[in-house]
Formats: sequence, structure tokens, C-alpha cells
Amino acid sequence: MANKSWPEERADIAVWLSGFLGIYKKWVDKILDNDDVEVNKVKIIELLEEWIGKLEEIKLKIIKMPDTPKQESNDI
Repeated sequence: MANKSWPEERADIAVWLSGFLGIYKKWVDKILDNDDVEVNKVKIIELLEEWIGKLEEIKLKIIKMPDTPKQESNDI
């Protein structure tokens, strides 16, 4: 995502976010549907902090992206 613009990177970000949300849903479903899984507040808080950190990184990358692709110069 380094030097790409928002239009160039949008599809990759969408795929990443979709996968991220899929993992989150699977984890929540596992907790809700399985009484045998021990989950405590600390484990949930640590996981949320990790996810928030990753989302903050993506947010900052998106903020720094230009809104339009770079125009290539054909000047000789």
C-alpha cells in the first residue's frame, strides 16, 4: 500500500477487511456457541487491542493515500 492511490488500492483493502471481519465473526460465533471455550476479559481485551491496532494502521495508510492515481509524465 505504500505509494498507491486510493483507487489503485481500494480492492486490496476491501479484500483484507473482508477477511478480517470473517475471522472476527468466526471467533465470536465460536465463543457464543461453545461453552467449553474458556474466554476471560483479559483475552478479549488483548484481542480487541490487537485488532484496533491493525485497523488504525490501515486507517492511517488510507488517510495518506492520494485520492487520484499519479499521472505519468511523458515530457522529453
